[in-house]
Amino acid sequence: MKAVGCVAVVLVALVGGFLAVTTFVLTRGGDESALTEKVELTVIDPQEKYDSTVGDGYKFDYAYQHDGTWYGGDDWVADDYWQPGSALLACIDPADPAQHVITYRYERCGQESIVGSGPIEATPRPAP
Repeated sequence: MKAVGCVAVVLVALVGGFLAVTTFVLTRGGDESALTEKVELTVIDPQEKYDSTVGDGYKFDYAYQHDGTWYGGDDWVADDYWQPGSALLACIDPADPAQHVITYRYERCGQESIVGSGPIEATPRPAP
């Protein structure tokens, strides 16, 4: 009987630990609700670059403009989310336009959690 009680305590502890870790992992992302403005990215020279377990994709440089200043960076995207020639958008923080999330499926900006690449910090750059 004592062994059954010990097993039950260990099982409860393991399940509780699993739930705590799962909750932590799912909620630890940053609040992206300040990323309220949508901009279109200029994709610069996409390269069919990688082949992974999730499929093929593109590595690319990109730029976007806010209030006359250009920002940019580089990223990659799986080819089932984006193809060269199609639009690629980002949600930016108008108060800090370098902060952004690249959105591959026309996500709504201003949500606490935006499905996409980020958040990422772009760097100022010249116009493409």
